[in-house]
Amino acid sequence: MKTKIAILALIFFTAFACKQGESQSNNPTEKDLTPLEKLTSGNQRFLDQKSIHPHQNKKSVLENQDSQKPFAVIITCSDSRVSPEIVFDQGIGDLFVIRNAGNLISDIDMGSIEYAVEHLDTKLIVVLGHTECGAIKAYINDKDGSYKKHFNHIDNIVETISLEDEEIEADKINPKINNYLGAINANIKHSAKLIENNPVLKKQKVKIVSMQYDVHTGKIIQL
Repeated sequence: MKTKIAILALIFFTAFACKQGESQSNNPTEKDLTPLEKLTSGNQRFLDQKSIHPHQNKKSVLENQDSQKPFAVIITCSDSRVSPEIVFDQGIGDLFVIRNAGNLISDIDMGSIEYAVEHLDTKLIVVLGHTECGAIKAYINDKDGSYKKHFNHIDNIVETISLEDEEIEADKINPKINNYLGAINANIKHSAKLIENNPVLKKQKVKIVSMQYDVHTGKIIQL
């Protein structure tokens, strides 16, 4: 009787091991994914509430203490609801993040991107805008050009957005007051275009991607 039980147990564990091996062979490991795939799979884990919170421990701190090699640059908004490491399920040393209201590209931001590409060998640049963006709302609600009257720093943000070619074109097609989402996407595409036209980055063979994060669902889409 004991012999039969032992044989059955051996068959069961052998079948289980084969099944596990089969499952692992069908699922690529993180190292097999492209940088863009790492981000999209990370966001899917976040949406499915299956985040693995990689590289968020003391070991990762020690592994990155002397150098860093982030696989992606993320230019995104300072909005507290948009945290790249969380919504992409990444950790220490994974993302080189640049944040400001409206995910704009100043000379300093551009220099930061150049540093990541030239010195850290990062091959993917993502411009991540989001729904319910306060900077875009301010631009839309600025019906009479009041930013020109006040000249405070917030107005500088609104003025910068208002001068973007993509925003001007989008407003011609569909007035901004009725086209909030269109204004958001135009702003994202403008920042991406500035990066694409950077002569330093053109030589580096980097991938530039425009994305939009939905603060209502947590989902990120590629534009």
